[in-house]
Amino acid sequence: MNTASLAIADQEPTSHQHRVQLGRSRSPRTAITVRPAPRREPPFDDEGVTLHLVGSRDQLLPFVEPSRDGHTSTVAADGCQAPPDSELPDPVGFSRRLLVGTMEAFAGHRSMAQLAPYLSRGVFAGLARDCENATVTNRWRGGAAVRSIHLCEPAEGVAEVAAVIAVRGRSRAVALRLEGQHGRWRCVRLQLG
Repeated sequence: MNTASLAIADQEPTSHQHRVQLGRSRSPRTAITVRPAPRREPPFDDEGVTLHLVGSRDQLLPFVEPSRDGHTSTVAADGCQAPPDSELPDPVGFSRRLLVGTMEAFAGHRSMAQLAPYLSRGVFAGLARDCENATVTNRWRGGAAVRSIHLCEPAEGVAEVAAVIAVRGRSRAVALRLEGQHGRWRCVRLQLG
């Protein structure tokens, strides 16, 4: 070390240098707020549970009712008995075909009326309204493809599907709820992300 560097090291730091050094060594103080924990108890039997529907086309989920022999049967909100799974087609294949048909309808290559037997009235009305919108139709022109499908069957005769579709190089998420009615699947809820 030469004498010039020793002289600089022995000097007192200026106010600017002092502030910078203090700023590095101190950590900002944060206020800690203590709040009570939320109640974790379920409602009592006599308390009514309110159901909150999120969307305008939401429907009540089916009620799984245990039978006397130990098997569960699904009773839909309209009171219809769901058919056993053995009578229903493969939900993954049906979902893929329904998504392809929906993408073709959005692109203008297929009539929405062709999809009507596979959709509930609410889903069909929403898709028909979206299909009439020119900006939606223009977005779907070009190569659209189903990339992946994930299936969950929460009850007999009910399938919930999460899918990823690619449109013009961008990925979009799709959620479907399928219910078995009269030996075939019907889409009762469809959400495009």
